[in-house]
Amino acid sequence: MANRVDLAYSFSVMTGAANIATRSDVRAGPAKILVVEDEAIVALDLEQQLLEMGYEVCGSADNDADAIALARQHRPDLVLMDIVIKGDMDGVETARHIGHGLQIPVVFLTAYSDARTVERAASTAPHGYLTKPFEPKALRAAIEVALYKAVMEQRLRESEQWFASTLRCVGDGVIATDPQARVRFMNPQAELITGWGQEEALGTDVGEILVLRDPKTGAAIESPASRALREDAVVGIDYGTLLAAHDGATRPVDDSAAPIRAEDGKLLGAVVVLRDVSERMRAEQALRESQAHFRNAFDFAAAGMAVVALDGRFLQVNGAICALLGCIEAELMTLKQSELTHAGDRRMEQEYLSALLANTTPSVQFEKRYRGAGGKEIWALVSVSLLRAGDEPLYYLYQIYDLSERKEAEYQLARLAYFDVLTGLANRARLRDEGERMLSDAKRRKKCLGVVFLDLDRFKQVNDSLGHEAGDVMLQTVASRLKTCVRDTDCIGNLGGDEFVLLLSDLEEPINAISITEKVRRSLSSPCNIQGQEVPITSSLGVSFYPADGADLQKLFRCADSALYHAKAEGRNHTQFYRPELTLQVQTRLKLEAALHSALERDEFVLHYQPIVALASGKPVGAEALLRWRHPENGLMLPDDFILAAEETGLIVDLGEWVLQRAAHEAAAWQRSGAPLTVSVNVSVRQFKAAMLVDAVRRALHSARLAPELLCLEITEQFVLHDNEHNLAVLDELKSVGVRIALDDFGVGYSSLRYIKRFGPSSLKIDSSFVHGVADDPDDAAIVAAVIAMARRLRIDVVAEGVENEAQRAFLVREGCDYAQGFYFARPCAADAFRAWLGNKP
Repeated sequence: MANRVDLAYSFSVMTGAANIATRSDVRAGPAKILVVEDEAIVALDLEQQLLEMGYEVCGSADNDADAIALARQHRPDLVLMDIVIKGDMDGVETARHIGHGLQIPVVFLTAYSDARTVERAASTAPHGYLTKPFEPKALRAAIEVALYKAVMEQRLRESEQWFASTLRCVGDGVIATDPQARVRFMNPQAELITGWGQEEALGTDVGEILVLRDPKTGAAIESPASRALREDAVVGIDYGTLLAAHDGATRPVDDSAAPIRAEDGKLLGAVVVLRDVSERMRAEQALRESQAHFRNAFDFAAAGMAVVALDGRFLQVNGAICALLGCIEAELMTLKQSELTHAGDRRMEQEYLSALLANTTPSVQFEKRYRGAGGKEIWALVSVSLLRAGDEPLYYLYQIYDLSERKEAEYQLARLAYFDVLTGLANRARLRDEGERMLSDAKRRKKCLGVVFLDLDRFKQVNDSLGHEAGDVMLQTVASRLKTCVRDTDCIGNLGGDEFVLLLSDLEEPINAISITEKVRRSLSSPCNIQGQEVPITSSLGVSFYPADGADLQKLFRCADSALYHAKAEGRNHTQFYRPELTLQVQTRLKLEAALHSALERDEFVLHYQPIVALASGKPVGAEALLRWRHPENGLMLPDDFILAAEETGLIVDLGEWVLQRAAHEAAAWQRSGAPLTVSVNVSVRQFKAAMLVDAVRRALHSARLAPELLCLEITEQFVLHDNEHNLAVLDELKSVGVRIALDDFGVGYSSLRYIKRFGPSSLKIDSSFVHGVADDPDDAAIVAAVIAMARRLRIDVVAEGVENEAQRAFLVREGCDYAQGFYFARPCAADAFRAWLGNKP
């Protein structure tokens, strides 16, 4: 019994399932007691005492047969048994049947206390032994102890059954030992692993059960249970240690053991958990072999192979991809595959990878361009699969095939099919395809498309006098020069001989083509060195436009050819537009450009100034410098009439620096006269691109000795949105100089609050188109109010442009606008007049 208690208790400690009964939960209601006594008077007296003590007497018997029958019938909680009773069996044998057979506790009540009788009674494992005569208190104590012990034994049996059932279901082998490392319990899985049956193993030293050996050396290894008991610690063995099973088999196992102690610290034994890892080790070996096969196939594959993480990092690459990209493995492992992908292919590739992640296809295949060593473009056919663990995506497997030779062959075939062999320019078929594409794009975007036919003047004379080889050299020279005159979006072709065609895309209006056609004529006007001779070149150009001259390509080609005919008729070295009025506009434009080049030298430019007023006080705080051209024939010209030409010819850079110098000196003069006003100067996109704007600003400030905070540069939203990284860098440098930055015409273009946050302008200028309607147009009023509120939150000043009446001014004051300019305050005027205006202000 003691062994069973210890075993159950050890497992209860191990699982945290121990239950300690208290007096209150021993039973519900009075205990039922069966009395077995051969003397009737004694039986009646005993029954009376039991009733007075609060027990229920479920029956009384004076012989063995009735006692057993009543016990079966009533299932009493306790039997009070006299040793001397009637029948074939005495009380000891009857108790043995009831106690062992029916699991009902028995307490002996007898007058016999000799050793022989006590020994016989003890063999039945009674729950008490009380000698007559006895006091009621002794009887009650014996009964309570017996009942309590019976409950505990019942719980013990249930606990043992529960643990045994549980451990039979466990997938691992479990062995329990006593403190001397002798086996006391084994579950079925432990029997299978060790080859020992539980009945055979009980009481055997666990070291005989667990015969362990080192898998490498064959040396014997001590049982972990013995070690756990000796070291009083949780111990284990190396994974894959060999177990020599009782059935003759040898199995690799994983084994651990822990000592088990009672609450009072008493050592109860040890528990061993072991697992047969044969299948797992076979699977691991198979996996290692598979990985080795994969690695060999991966490393020595002719195609480039790469394992790529979901975020694009290279996890594993083979030699073929390193050779393809011209990189070493260590370098590739620091990169993401998108960093080696041509920018034009990244979006397409990401769409394919997204399809894999969405599980809409098991693999994808596509062509893409890689950027190899030195920026070399490498075409490849890429096949990608997504490896998963269940539904969880792990990484991509790339197979990469070099398409360089195929693409080169395709390129050469395409050149033969679509490009002129001599000049390398598009041939008639290519021009037709590109022209249709560009025309479709122009229609969709509502832009103009220019078609230019170009012939070389007197080319036949060069062929006749110097030979066809000389003519070929001239054609190649012309083709090379034409490439330097057009934009990336344009197309140049050769129809044969000296007949060239230019397709000019993305034109806002026909007049925009002038700068290109004139650049072409100037480029071709330089002599060509042929066979040591300087041979002059001139050209005639005929130009047509979509949509003005036609809506289909053939019509535009006919119109350009007709214009070329008229250009030659005009005396060659001439440009003729299909519409005569355009030719007149071009001539006027060319005359204007020529006059612009000399206007700076002749000091024909002047600045007018329009004051910027603080709305709260009505006092001037600055002025905007506005450029004017005192044209000798046309009079005073506004910027709208000449700025575009200045931009296209590049004169805007020199003109912009002149404006900076003149405005800075004028502001310095105001400061010296006691009016430290800020002067605002408009800056063009071309000035930003020239990369000399910061130096020009520094020169102007230094020359005029003007404080940087008194110079404000006005830029439009388009500056920031166009080539924004470069422009933002320039703006940062200008801010470091100390000048102020104003965002002009706010709300007219594609306003980007992100860029406003990024470069942080000093002020926003609300365009006059919104200000004009604030008094009578609710939408304009709402827009202006919103801009003012936003700027206030961002701590940016607001300047309202184009204020012309009191209603507009009053609205701006109510909304909290900081500054304003417009005819309501003063019209732009020359420097002298502006100084006089300042003198009249209080």
